[in-house]
Amino acid sequence: MKNRAFLFAVLACVAAFFLSRAATPSARPSLLAIGAMAPDFVALRPDNSEVKLSDFRGKMVLVDFWSTWCGPCKAAMPHMERIHRQLASQGLVVVGVCVWDDRAKFDAWQTQPEVPTSYLKIFDPAGKASATGIAKKLYGVSGIPTFYLIDKEGKVAFTGVGSGSGTEGALDTALAAAGFKL
Repeated sequence: MKNRAFLFAVLACVAAFFLSRAATPSARPSLLAIGAMAPDFVALRPDNSEVKLSDFRGKMVLVDFWSTWCGPCKAAMPHMERIHRQLASQGLVVVGVCVWDDRAKFDAWQTQPEVPTSYLKIFDPAGKASATGIAKKLYGVSGIPTFYLIDKEGKVAFTGVGSGSGTEGALDTALAAAGFKL
């Protein structure tokens, strides 16, 4: 009887161990390193014409990975809009790449945005298939909003995740370090 109870306890511990391992989330992918070449990608404008990151070579580009359903993404948009309005004349291009979303929701956003902005918004053609999309597959994004500042040569100059004053301040500092007058 004691052996049976002991065996049951051991089996329960082994089962708990393996169940806990299965429930443990996998490690988040790493964002691209500062100085790494930013992978080129193709996304779609609202009219379905293609946009490539390489179309902007020679300019600094701020890429904002976002979704229509993402509250923190919406919270970050007013700051992105201020940056766009203030720094476009200094050569900064702001591009919002809608990821992990439905095309119909992206299209609806164009006519009735929850947060009005004027910077370019494009759609990842992978849609909800996050594993094959631009953000995760090419840029290591595991949470949104995620921001990449890409220099004129196509190298990563800054990465940031989330919304709020900490991320906004770090982004502003990176822009100032890149020579922009805020």
